[in-house]
Amino acid sequence: MAWWFAVVEARHELQNPTSAAKIRLLGERLGLSAGSQVLDVGAGRGGPAVLLAREFGCRVRCVERASEFAAAAREHVEASGVADRVEVVEADGATAEFGAGYDAALCLGASFIWDGLAGTLHALVPVVRPRGFVAVGEPYWRRPLLAELEPEDHEQYAMLPETIARAEACGVEVVTLIDSSPDDWDRYESLHWLALDEWLAANPDDPQADEFRERGRRERERYLRWQRDLLGWAIFVARRP
Repeated sequence: MAWWFAVVEARHELQNPTSAAKIRLLGERLGLSAGSQVLDVGAGRGGPAVLLAREFGCRVRCVERASEFAAAAREHVEASGVADRVEVVEADGATAEFGAGYDAALCLGASFIWDGLAGTLHALVPVVRPRGFVAVGEPYWRRPLLAELEPEDHEQYAMLPETIARAEACGVEVVTLIDSSPDDWDRYESLHWLALDEWLAANPDDPQADEFRERGRRERERYLRWQRDLLGWAIFVARRP
């Protein structure tokens, strides 16, 4: 059985609405160097880890639950020549043992592992050194919501000030913010459309083809109808006291 995200993110090097330039900026804000130790949970296909290791010389431990993504991450690491600096561990972040003393811990777009922003911070703050950083990529609402949205859409995220307040209620201070642009969103979302189109063309008789085609249609309509205008995404960087 094909997995939806393995199909639609087959072309993604960065599996979030961000850019290589913004991941480099994240590395600068984190103060990464050749001596830095970084944990990346929900690392996906390893795009940010490879970029940070290549640009800053830091060591990154990637933890990824999905075997398809972990395998792709290992291939990416090898092809990029950073196998001496990036380790890929196939494990569930919710139950994995991380150790402690990292200079920075990342969870970019995978806070569902711990049921949201607060749970992610509670899980990752203890694994970084004092005055270390936790960076979480998380959606937020850009402006008040449409009444027609489903109740869970209203409840899951918050406006930007409330999102930062949720983070700081966990005992950390948000010290930097790296926001996504419409171009970042369009790149991320439209790569889904392209990858799905290619998969459907290559697998016209797959038993999941009709299901995936319909899901892709619904998700594209959702994005174009309201998500592109209303939903933001940013990397929130918090410092441990």
